[in-house]
Amino acid sequence: MFVLALETAGDKGGAALLSPGGQLFEATFFAARQHGELLPGCVQAVLRAAGIKPRELGLVAVDIGPGSFTGLRIGIAFAQALAQAHDLPTVGVRQTEALGMPVARWWPGRVAVWIHDRRQFVYHAWARGDRAGRESVLSVSQALEKLAGESEVLVVGSGALRFAADIRRAVPRAVVAEGLAWPSPADIAQLGRARFEAQGAGPLEPLYLQPPVGNAKEV
Repeated sequence: MFVLALETAGDKGGAALLSPGGQLFEATFFAARQHGELLPGCVQAVLRAAGIKPRELGLVAVDIGPGSFTGLRIGIAFAQALAQAHDLPTVGVRQTEALGMPVARWWPGRVAVWIHDRRQFVYHAWARGDRAGRESVLSVSQALEKLAGESEVLVVGSGALRFAADIRRAVPRAVVAEGLAWPSPADIAQLGRARFEAQGAGPLEPLYLQPPVGNAKEV
């Protein structure tokens, strides 16, 4: 089964194609607010690299968030249109899963996923082993408190990149993986295939989270 994966939840987006034999093809871009213009070219590139047509796909996987409101809508709408046109099943992967689970398989402690929401808040979730917990919307100070009691914590995601200095100052034991700021379309493909094989297809519902009312200016 060929799996097409779409990533549009953050500033770095793209597409990946996973072949039945495990070969991966990936095309990415880094350009906020241009997902709609650039995503089709990435999809065409990975299909062309694999030498297949859209009708030969077996599954479409897509990042369902949390993340950019507009970006999520673009990726999910593209996945739904492609699936409808070629009668394909779909599956959603949370951004926190795509960021946290691949590294949580080898990191000895817990992995904290921080996704920056363009304000002084982050979407926070823990990952360990092959599981990622549910997201909560926290101010930076609240998220730092979550890290304080951890002895071996790795922080990934766009929030880790944005607030790296704050993390290192407040929690010196924490390891900030600034190079793991954005989810990989290839990881979306692999996680999507595993979810489909375990649970089957599912509807694509975007995961939108909002900061608590009254805290919009908290730093």
